[in-house]
Amino acid sequence: MYTVNPLMRNTLITFEEVMFHAPTKHTVDRRMIDSSIIVAEERFIRSELGSDFYDQLIDTKNVVVTNINLATLQTKVNENVDPEHQIILKEGDIVNAFEQMSASNQTLWKQHLWKIVAECLMISALPEGFIQFSSEGTFHSVPPAGLMVTSGLVTPLTSSVKWQLDKKIQDRVGPLFNSLNLFLCKNKTTYPLYKGICAECDDKTRNTKWSGVCTNLYDDEPDSPCCE
Repeated sequence: MYTVNPLMRNTLITFEEVMFHAPTKHTVDRRMIDSSIIVAEERFIRSELGSDFYDQLIDTKNVVVTNINLATLQTKVNENVDPEHQIILKEGDIVNAFEQMSASNQTLWKQHLWKIVAECLMISALPEGFIQFSSEGTFHSVPPAGLMVTSGLVTPLTSSVKWQLDKKIQDRVGPLFNSLNLFLCKNKTTYPLYKGICAECDDKTRNTKWSGVCTNLYDDEPDSPCCE
């Protein structure tokens, strides 16, 4: 998937890849997604993988357009683009593609990181999806229900947004990070830059890292010291 990275810095994920895996409508504001990519990756992914591993992945997944590779990349980014929407690259642009990664890193991306980064991005974008900022100040992204509101959309209560955030972290992102940790720990020789802790107790509490909620309520051993 060769796509232009408009953020002018290397990142793991692009808008198109977010839309493939994120639990959102395809009518979402692209600017809200693009502006949350760097925040999500720095907040969640760099700390999880470690800076050296993260930097290696983004450096191989992104390439700067030069006079040498321009024609090749121009062809690749337009392979699945309609003729009337052809993309014109220029030197200095950044093209993002998982095909540029090694075979082992492509496996890591497709099986784990792609989905994880997309989910983490939606967490980072959640505040902007609730309240936004403009020249007039802050405002609700969707107006409260009333006689003049005909869209059928209603601004959720703050308690509902907090519930959604906790459920996303606890029930969606947490288990994905658990799976990622297990995969990388089983393949340490393939991914030597990963410095994550592989202790069993750490695995059990990994998805409480950001929520502050003990998530082993249904474990066979509810008195595990991991949730003390």
